[in-house]
Amino acid sequence: MIGSTSRRGSAIVAVVALFALGGCAMGGSPLLDEEPRPPPVEQGLGEPVGLAVARGEALLISQQYEAAQAKFNKVLAREPDNYPAMLGLAEAQLGLRQLGDALAGFESVMESDETRAKALQGRGITLTLMGRGELGLPLLRQAVEREPGLWRSWNVIGRSHALEGDAEKALASYDRALLANGQAAPIYNNRGMTLIMTKRYSEAESSFRLALALNPALMAAKMNLRLALAWQGRYDEAVAELKRGEAPRVLNNIGFVAMERGDFATAKMFFTKAMEISPSYYPVAAKNLEALRERKNLAATTSELMG
Repeated sequence: MIGSTSRRGSAIVAVVALFALGGCAMGGSPLLDEEPRPPPVEQGLGEPVGLAVARGEALLISQQYEAAQAKFNKVLAREPDNYPAMLGLAEAQLGLRQLGDALAGFESVMESDETRAKALQGRGITLTLMGRGELGLPLLRQAVEREPGLWRSWNVIGRSHALEGDAEKALASYDRALLANGQAAPIYNNRGMTLIMTKRYSEAESSFRLALALNPALMAAKMNLRLALAWQGRYDEAVAELKRGEAPRVLNNIGFVAMERGDFATAKMFFTKAMEISPSYYPVAAKNLEALRERKNLAATTSELMG
């Protein structure tokens, strides 16, 4: 981990969650008949098909993927060609990281105009998670051309631009994502990472705080907020309220930031603490200590030459 913007980005991006695959409602509410009366109950399903699909979509939104998978499977047992249920099942499989099944599921609903845009999004995200972003990104671009409100597609597109070092395009993509869904914590988290990569640390801090206000359990945003604070030299805040299980990783990462800022004594303190707390973390922190010694020697040599 070294000091250029691109290398700093690659080092820190490892801390951030690549995607947050929140579900989104994919079917409509069941239509009412002209004369209000309860819709017929499907034999063996226990509830109307339309209602079952809607409940499955609600389970996706709350990230209860196993329950959603079971719900959509019940629907498909009665209606094998129910496209919203097929799409919902693929989304549940994606959430459970059953990537092969999810990929096939999204492919199965590509021909329906009703589900094509979301199927493109699902395939694009799945392929990206499988390490085939070169195939996934074109699908995500097609998805937002059809439905500009697909925030997850914009989020992944933004991340792709960020990894390529194009902060301007990344931030523009995140803005499009937020326009579609201003309540999605992962967008604020990823946006904050791009701001860190461009040294806009105060703005990054604000973005991470927004992410945590929306989802206090988002671990990536918690870690990234610590990094944003450290980049501003606010080390005490960066390591506040540490839990023992996370301490070695946090201390090592904050030590790296201190080293990049030229705060060598502070960096040494954090690396040493990481090693003391967790012997299993010794190789990582020890490697960073060696890098710190090299950095200090280089700084001293440069100072002598300039003097």
